[in-house]
Amino acid sequence: MSIAENKELVHQFFTRAWGGDLAAVDELIATDSIDHSTVGGKSKTEQGPASFKQIISMFRAGMPDLKMTILDEIAESDRVVHRWQISGTNTASLMGIPPTGNQITFTGTTVARVADGKIAERWANLDELGLLQQLGVLPPPPGRE
Repeated sequence: MSIAENKELVHQFFTRAWGGDLAAVDELIATDSIDHSTVGGKSKTEQGPASFKQIISMFRAGMPDLKMTILDEIAESDRVVHRWQISGTNTASLMGIPPTGNQITFTGTTVARVADGKIAERWANLDELGLLQQLGVLPPPPGRE
């Protein structure tokens, strides 16, 4: 696939899957994909589309009005990098934390590797410190209360 095709594939994943179309996960993610994630404070690696569905479902359940915005996109060879922002209202439990009713906004970066027309591997990092502060689990920095 060309770089432009890789960008379109990964962009479709972000738009559709994070927009609530979980069928897009099965369509765009390889069945033997590898997901490297740090959500929950520990680095873990999982195989298959189920990991992607679990993460998306968790955030969409905790913030039903979730909106993902792609802020930057860089692609080279078989890799596509997105810097993104997620925002929404925390109306249900999120990461085991009771709902706050707060408007939440956090950013992250995802690197996706494309192979054979599917997302084959993903590395993701998000501003979990900022997210946990907005959820009231951790205090804000001094002077920013």
